Amino acid sequence: MSDPSQNTYAYTGLGTRSWDKGLRRSSTGSLSVSSQIRAEKFEIATRAIQRTASKQNDVRGPVTDGQIIAHLLLDKLNILLLAIPFGMAAVRLDWGDPWVFGLCFVGLCPLAKLLGDATEHLAESLNETIGGLLNATFGNAVEMIITIQAIKGGMLEVVKKSLLGSILSNLLLVLGMAFFAGGLTRAEQSFPDGAALINVTMLLVGILSFSLPTVFAMNAQEYETLRMSRISACFVAVGYIAYLVFQLWTHAEFFEDVKQDAEDPGELQQMVVEGKGRSRELPGLGAGKVQVMSDAEDEDARLDKAVLSVAWATGLLFVSTVIVAFLSEYMVDSIDGLVKEVGVPRAFVGTILLPIVGNACEHASAVRMAYNNKPATAVAIAVGSSTQIALFVMPFSVLIAWWMGQPLDLNVHPTGLCVTFMSVLVVFSIVMDGKSNWLEGFMLVLAYCLTGVLYWFTTDAMEAGPSGVAVQAAFV
Repeated sequence: MSDPSQNTYAYTGLGTRSWDKGLRRSSTGSLSVSSQIRAEKFEIATRAIQRTASKQNDVRGPVTDGQIIAHLLLDKLNILLLAIPFGMAAVRLDWGDPWVFGLCFVGLCPLAKLLGDATEHLAESLNETIGGLLNATFGNAVEMIITIQAIKGGMLEVVKKSLLGSILSNLLLVLGMAFFAGGLTRAEQSFPDGAALINVTMLLVGILSFSLPTVFAMNAQEYETLRMSRISACFVAVGYIAYLVFQLWTHAEFFEDVKQDAEDPGELQQMVVEGKGRSRELPGLGAGKVQVMSDAEDEDARLDKAVLSVAWATGLLFVSTVIVAFLSEYMVDSIDGLVKEVGVPRAFVGTILLPIVGNACEHASAVRMAYNNKPATAVAIAVGSSTQIALFVMPFSVLIAWWMGQPLDLNVHPTGLCVTFMSVLVVFSIVMDGKSNWLEGFMLVLAYCLTGVLYWFTTDAMEAGPSGVAVQAAFV
């Protein structure tokens, strides 16, 4: 009698298996099975699964725009949208600046995700080039809107700290949480180190654009620092255009996910077999049991892959942008009252609190991607967003402030320069080998907490002074 453990099964349909008796036995009595035959069996089973899934989709019909909109609005995070009318009521009824700031802060978090979803759907509906440009431009729409509102209010130091905080938040908090979440179920994750190093290199160039004005301001007049910052912003904007050309056209393959082997058991962990919530063992295709999605999970996956039409995506983008603009204006106007009444340091508000709102979408997406074993996408979201802030949003802020008649420069003070440079070095040391684990993610989050402690104890007097005199004193 043959050993059952040596049997090899050929799949003839969903869940149906038969022992392949036609396979030759070697002299040792074991079945001689080549990798090509195993791959063919895997392909047969996969095609059967796909045919069944395709039939189910045909029965259910195509996904409509209304179903996609409902799916986006029923996200659990959108419960926070209830804070939006209360935030507007707090402004009208004069509940106080702390209430206005808190409610607008909470309401902006789900709006940032909706704005990101609308941008992604619009990008998917257009061609690849225009879609990439839209994602690059509107990926930081919330930060840009908050920045414009703060520039209008003359809060130039808040603008610089919020942009610096966005870089730190993406590099340390978002990337750290993504690596930590991905490491909870896997000992190690791999991603293309080339793409990560390119983003870090571009980020260092962006840091150079505001580190030079910071050092220059120590022995220069304010107007000289301002002129230097505006010229530097123009050069950095050109560098960002070159970065987009590199990422979207000439070297787009550098930023793709690492392809898994077709016979990797990890490929089999999420398959839709019958959509009835049962798990089934596939002994011929890999170790362990295949995790089967329920009907509800299958429907969610189907809606996640569906794309809104251009008209609906544009409408959702427009509505989200308008609401974000109003809430951002209310929140920025309430910062002074929050600082005076609650005692929260202005530096902490600008560097820690405001970036959390702008990075809510990136944070959720990066953690979800890393948890689903897509670390390359998580790294691209976190490090790529920091690069866009340094190369696009910061020079954009200087130029838009110039147009609005506001003297915004790139002097971020030695404290901000030191924290940013050290953070980039830590991230560089982690991503250079193309691997991550939960401990590295935990250390990044810990570094962000240390940054928060620093800015909690940073007062306006420490960084005050219109010229480089006070900044130079901070070094002594």
